[in-house]
Amino acid sequence: MPHFVGEFEQTIDDKHRLSISAALRDLMDSEADGTSFFLVLGKGGHLWLYPDRYYKKLMTKMKRSSLPVAEREKIDLWYAMARLVRPDSQGRVVLPEKSMQRAVIDKSVTLVGNGDHIEIWPTAEHEKRLPSDWSGLDELLDAAADQISESQ
Repeated sequence: MPHFVGEFEQTIDDKHRLSISAALRDLMDSEADGTSFFLVLGKGGHLWLYPDRYYKKLMTKMKRSSLPVAEREKIDLWYAMARLVRPDSQGRVVLPEKSMQRAVIDKSVTLVGNGDHIEIWPTAEHEKRLPSDWSGLDELLDAAADQISESQ
């Protein structure tokens, strides 16, 4: 499973090309995770990138899960809106027009590592959310450390 971390400011050019930072691409195991990405519409209308092989495994598990019918139909819709994007030799992917129309997006974006996927945030929106997310961080880290030590 990939483990994406960090934040990287990028620009989407007029041809809808977005450079995926080498620092993020280097966190992928090409044999296990793949070398391309599936672009999906994630929470809050933000675009997310999943490594292609990992995404296929994830979706297979989701399709086999015991979700109620209405929830499975939403997963089917998520499949329909997903797009395979392949980085070029410079690490750029082309974001489809339809995906950009449906998403919260801007030319200036921040790629945010979020564990198994990369989130694409408009930079101004990402910057606004940071200070509010810091409140309570100490307590959250303490609680997470407690849970980890209890499970060992």
